[in-house]
Amino acid sequence: MKLKTLSLDLFTVRTLLEEKEVIPISHKIIESLIPDIKSTYKCDSLSVCFDGANYWLFDGYHRLEAMKRLGFNTCKVKVYRGTRRDALQRYINDKLKSTEPHVFKSCIRLLVEDAKWSVLDSQNLSKIFDRKIVFFENIKLFKKFAWKYVCLSRNKHGTLNLLQRFRNKKF
Repeated sequence: MKLKTLSLDLFTVRTLLEEKEVIPISHKIIESLIPDIKSTYKCDSLSVCFDGANYWLFDGYHRLEAMKRLGFNTCKVKVYRGTRRDALQRYINDKLKSTEPHVFKSCIRLLVEDAKWSVLDSQNLSKIFDRKIVFFENIKLFKKFAWKYVCLSRNKHGTLNLLQRFRNKKF
């Protein structure tokens, strides 16, 4: 549930994984945003979850970096109620719909490496992330059988899916 839109000090916005990037930031995207932001001094709002103490960014990483490079002090944010974990869930849920393979693979990696989500069954994960159960069963197989490589395919909606291609086909 969105609480409100407000203006925040740029450096109070915290990223989800501060010790490493959630998804590598594309410098091409940042460079394409800078002229637009610089000419209008406006930028679309960032989306954050507020847990009572911290504002956790889940949408707008490239815009945030572009504003930092331009020397902005404040930014507009849409504030949602939630913890860091809720922000991470919103982030992954949004990025699983991406058409970029590197973004999609990073989200899969986050799901597989997460201590809480990796132990949930496929049915619970499908409710949390609004994907089909078979998608999460494939992720579990990926973790269990160590796929030789992750094979991606596009479905009829243009989003990416996992295909099963195993190193050893004997189960």
